Amino acid sequence: MAMRANCIRTSTKQRMVHVHESNPQSMHEAPTLNALLIQNEVRQAFGWSEADDAESALQLQRFLQYHDRWSLLHREKALKRVTKQLLNAQRVIIIGAGVEENELKQYTQPGDVFVAADGAVGALQGYSQLACIVSDLDGGDYLDAAAKQGQTIVVHAHGDNVQQWQKTLTSWEQCTPFPPLILTHQVNQPIPGMHNFGGFTDGDRALCFVLSLGCVPKTIELVGFSLNRVGQWSGVTVAETKLKKLEWMERIVSELGFGHFIKK
Repeated sequence: MAMRANCIRTSTKQRMVHVHESNPQSMHEAPTLNALLIQNEVRQAFGWSEADDAESALQLQRFLQYHDRWSLLHREKALKRVTKQLLNAQRVIIIGAGVEENELKQYTQPGDVFVAADGAVGALQGYSQLACIVSDLDGGDYLDAAAKQGQTIVVHAHGDNVQQWQKTLTSWEQCTPFPPLILTHQVNQPIPGMHNFGGFTDGDRALCFVLSLGCVPKTIELVGFSLNRVGQWSGVTVAETKLKKLEWMERIVSELGFGHFIKK
């Protein structure tokens, strides 16, 4: 079994991170500053706490700090490998939760590379063209199946998924082959070994991710992005809340210049 640091809940003193004092412009890795700042608007709209987001991210950082296969060095290697794969691709196809399996049949060229948003990885017939999966770990069986086949997961920490990432990563420690990880967060402070590429939902965060890595916009296509319905590959969700989240997805994707890919 892989060795890792024990996950210990942060004390009240540790939890008091100064999340509002940092200058986002000095740290952001997002494709645009607004793709980062919109996270503050989302928190305000849903009544979420940035302190909770920060606590989840910091716990995840400590959880993997001394892990023999998910350490910082291993995560950096995973990011470099994914970056190289995406930059060498002729087309980067981001798969959203509303994708139909037949929509992917057109992407069969050797230069086509996929990035899946969470459970949408289930729409793929295989993983040979898959660069990574961007997920906050609610993608269910399809995400789990890909992880157990050693696929790279861009794991996102936020205030509502502490128990989920603890449970999921503990389970994946038993996997052979082992799924490489890249870690992301959504707070206004730098966290060593983690990244904030901007965005909110798994789908628009995947777009922010590939743009941040330097993919040329004209090589990027989105498939399975829908505004008015919850996609069949979505994880466990409340439909009304999910539809509200999709409105934010549309705004982010549109501001980045990819709104024409969204089904309305």
